[in-house]
Amino acid sequence: MALLRLSVLVLLPAVALGRLNENLETCHEENQRLASRVRELEALLESQLNASPTSLDDDLLPVGSSAFYKTLVMATVCVVGAGLAAGLTMGMVSIDPMEMEIIVKTEEKDIEDKDERKKLKDDKEAAEKILPLIHDHHRLLVTLLLMNSVANEALPLFLDQLVPSWLAVVLSVSLVLVFGEILPSAVFTGSEQLSMAARFAGLVSACKFTLAPIAWPIATALDFILGADHKGRYNFAELRAVVGLHASVNSEKEAPSVIKGADENGLGIITMETPHNFSPQSSVIFTSGPGIPADSTKLQEGKIYHVKPCQPLHGQKKDRNIAIQLFATAERRPQDLITFEPHELTSGVLRAQERDEIKIMHGVMSLTHMTTEEALVPLSKTYMLSVAAGLNKDTFKDIDRQGHSRIPVYEGNKHNVRGFLLVKKLILAQSEADKNANIGTLNLMPMTLVTPTTLMLDLLNKFQEDKCHLALVTSKPEVVAEAWKAGKPVPPDVHMVGIITLEDVMEKLIQENIDDESDNNVMRSFSQRSVRPGERTPATPAPEPAKSKDPLKEPLLHFKADTLMTHLGVPAPQ
Repeated sequence: MALLRLSVLVLLPAVALGRLNENLETCHEENQRLASRVRELEALLESQLNASPTSLDDDLLPVGSSAFYKTLVMATVCVVGAGLAAGLTMGMVSIDPMEMEIIVKTEEKDIEDKDERKKLKDDKEAAEKILPLIHDHHRLLVTLLLMNSVANEALPLFLDQLVPSWLAVVLSVSLVLVFGEILPSAVFTGSEQLSMAARFAGLVSACKFTLAPIAWPIATALDFILGADHKGRYNFAELRAVVGLHASVNSEKEAPSVIKGADENGLGIITMETPHNFSPQSSVIFTSGPGIPADSTKLQEGKIYHVKPCQPLHGQKKDRNIAIQLFATAERRPQDLITFEPHELTSGVLRAQERDEIKIMHGVMSLTHMTTEEALVPLSKTYMLSVAAGLNKDTFKDIDRQGHSRIPVYEGNKHNVRGFLLVKKLILAQSEADKNANIGTLNLMPMTLVTPTTLMLDLLNKFQEDKCHLALVTSKPEVVAEAWKAGKPVPPDVHMVGIITLEDVMEKLIQENIDDESDNNVMRSFSQRSVRPGERTPATPAPEPAKSKDPLKEPLLHFKADTLMTHLGVPAPQ
């Protein structure tokens, strides 16, 4: 047994040593094989590096082959597609749906110039094509970006088959930058933005339908996360700002133009000192300026004339913006052209007349924050009658000389106002009056009572509700109303501020004085102030006025209502 163990101990090291020698031989052979393979690869690489450079382009398509031209066409399509997608993204996504709706709803009859009317017609046709596409803002955006991405990513694949890889990269970047980004964006956002977008409306519609499986989920997610991109309407504050901005821009553009001279050959061409901003729809007033007298025997100072830009006389600068013709009527008919003889027009200034529509719109917006305190006539400057004034010839002459249709009446002192007298009722009172009759015996009308902080639109609604066109501005309307009801004097602690009429409100609305026959020779007490820049103070906005009957159809202030209706172009009732 001991001999057996000894034999095992002697044989084991010998076996292990033999296996180790076999493994070493195997590793040596593998090492030799790998070294040989490395030498082969090095030789192959060296042969490739020493080969002709054109051998690297052996995989390019041969020039002139059908495959070459097909690939070239596809590369061109990718560049054009990328350009269209980039241009439409800038030009179509930037279009405001609200602006398109304004164009669609604009009426051609509001435009006098034929060229502008034709342009409006073309813009309306374009807007009608564009509107359905731009309402879904996010889907349009995603569709166009997908088109752009597909074209940009496919372009290098086709260029790589036509030119070496390094040149394909350079061409891809340069072509996409210049022809796929810069030029299309400039073209599609230029002066013909609407017409360009309308031309490709059909292509965009087809792409929206084709890419809908990808674009619609992304656009829906954007709508959910970011919300609607366009609110679609101006709120009141924005609308007021737009009207005010438009009015201020017009006033800056239409600066007074100094007259240089006029032709004496019957052409009626007036040359200005500097280029003007008048359009074929402009109206001007002939007036004077600083150091420039209004010197003309043909034009009347302060009168409105109608402008038509024209070419200057021969020998003068060929600038259409330095010469105009004046017409006596807005129709600008040839027979209405004003021509000049020698010395009939030597100097003067033409000041642009702001359109009545713009002034009224601006007046409405300004009226929102105006209070009665800013437009009233103080009680101390108001023409009033005492209840003790007799119904005699002297009183009637005084009333006629003032020229008012209604007159406040007081008892004792002017603080104690009791109502107002409707002047037309004196027609009957004059025939029936006796020697002892006075103003107090007549049926006095109650005034509308408001506070100094009452907004003008609220006052207008109050006039309509009370069917009265004369208001008394006081600090405590309730106290005054109670005193009138009880037949007691107005308490002395009540501040009687002044008087305001419907005519005052209308003058602020149209931003012009409303004069009638009685205002030609008489200085008015109630409504003698015209609109002055900067006299309004912001206040709390008034609620939207309720719709009701037109107050101008009431019999009160009828003769002044006729004047207003004539000014606004409304036919007088038969």
